[in-house]
Amino acid sequence: MIIKIIGTSLGQTYTEMDSLLGHLFNASRYNKFVRPLHNQTHVIKVNFKHIIKSIEEFDIASGELLITSCFEIKWIDEMLLWNPTLYRGKSKIPLPKGMYWKPEFYLTNGPANEDSSIYGSGFAPAWTTYKGLVKVIPAGSYKTKCNIDTTSYPYDIHTCMFRFVVSNHDSSDLILNSPKPAVYLSGLKEHGEWEIINFDAQILHVKENHIEDVTFPMFQTSLYLKRRPTFEIITAFAPLTLMSCLNMATCFIRPDSGERLSFAITLYLSLVLTATAVTETIPKNSLKMPYFSYQVLTINCINTVGVLWSIFIVHFSNNSRMQHRLPEFLVKMVMKRRQKNLNFEIVREKSRLSMTSFEHAEKNEKDIKAENAEECSYMNGQEVAEALDEII
Repeated sequence: MIIKIIGTSLGQTYTEMDSLLGHLFNASRYNKFVRPLHNQTHVIKVNFKHIIKSIEEFDIASGELLITSCFEIKWIDEMLLWNPTLYRGKSKIPLPKGMYWKPEFYLTNGPANEDSSIYGSGFAPAWTTYKGLVKVIPAGSYKTKCNIDTTSYPYDIHTCMFRFVVSNHDSSDLILNSPKPAVYLSGLKEHGEWEIINFDAQILHVKENHIEDVTFPMFQTSLYLKRRPTFEIITAFAPLTLMSCLNMATCFIRPDSGERLSFAITLYLSLVLTATAVTETIPKNSLKMPYFSYQVLTINCINTVGVLWSIFIVHFSNNSRMQHRLPEFLVKMVMKRRQKNLNFEIVREKSRLSMTSFEHAEKNEKDIKAENAEECSYMNGQEVAEALDEII
């Protein structure tokens, strides 16, 4: 008996639901193209909330950001009121698609030739209570154009804005409100390359310069995206830095070994190939050049100079005797290098002989000086090349 009473008081039949919907959406009392207010001089208030679920794609080259998100839109529909007691306690019903009034939100700064309505995905469930409180939750993927700043690549931060404008009513008929916070990231799925470090929401009024007395309410979501730099550092910065350090070792290879020039050219080609592969990942933006592009250019210039220097050194080392006058600073460097070698030979000779044969050591010292004096009468290319290497 108790179950029967509860079923009678709270259960609704098909006929009762059909009667309720027929009453609410009767063509003689409800027009979905008219604001649902008895007094049309009043302004309808719409609450708007943006819930971001994930970052799908962020194309730096085109500046386009694609996200998946949903919205919670609420307002009071004065035409959707009923007495729950007349329909066995029914206090909330789903709204049939396309039969009720709703504010038309469009994404105004998205790419061209795309459906910019937030209802474009077709998923927009809606409910209303017996007091006329309507809640719509559209969801889908939305794309916008961003302000790209690649100066600090790969530590770059970009600003992306989503501007949702109400198109079917101006600011004199509709007011947007937003709760605090108006943007929710609590359920955001992490992206491997980008992270949202900050966000902001504003309610603005859009007015065209050449159209008078017409302003449209707009909800603007601003997202600040920062790149996760670990991948770029490991795959781009580290190889170039290590190869640049390896280029410094070229001067330690003797010019007469026959391997110096081939090593320098091979390293240069490797650096060019690596730099070319890296530049494919650098955002192509000439308005704000990344500092990394200048770094790649500097590395290429240094390596070009290094190859030319190696060619210059090898050319000198292949000359058995210099036939033309050398600059004074280069002559001083060669003579200083000879003096250092002479002192080393004397010390080595003294250490080899014992103290009892000191006079013999002095004789050998004189012989060594005499031999080097004869050699100082000319300079060979090998000496000049080794002296030039000391500059680096």
